[in-house]
Amino acid sequence: MFLKTESFEHNGVTVTLSELSALQRIEHLALMKRQAEQAESDSNRKFTVEDAIRTGAFLVAMSLWHNHPQKTQMPSMNEAVKQIEQEVLTTWPTEAISHAENVVYRLSGMYEFVVNNAPEQTEDAGP
Repeated sequence: MFLKTESFEHNGVTVTLSELSALQRIEHLALMKRQAEQAESDSNRKFTVEDAIRTGAFLVAMSLWHNHPQKTQMPSMNEAVKQIEQEVLTTWPTEAISHAENVVYRLSGMYEFVVNNAPEQTEDAGP
């Protein structure tokens, strides 16, 4: 109702991404904290590409939940998000997950979490 939305298109398919709700932000931050604690407690544990893809898919699934048919078909938001996350992981390419993740971060005002937004380099024209 109050959340910002934006159409996201990849390879000719368009979906509606939504800003995360307050509860979803809390859940996302809790996931990030758990991942950091796991990495800290196990010196051999690194944040892997798999972790990045799964974290992105979870974030995108939370965003998609707001306009997804599963929203009303599942008994809880968490169950619906898990099912949507599996749908994202099995049907979306990693590039689309990454781009959609950045859109959700931007919509949600969570810029400090965006890792794929390196500024484009321009040639210096000189003095």
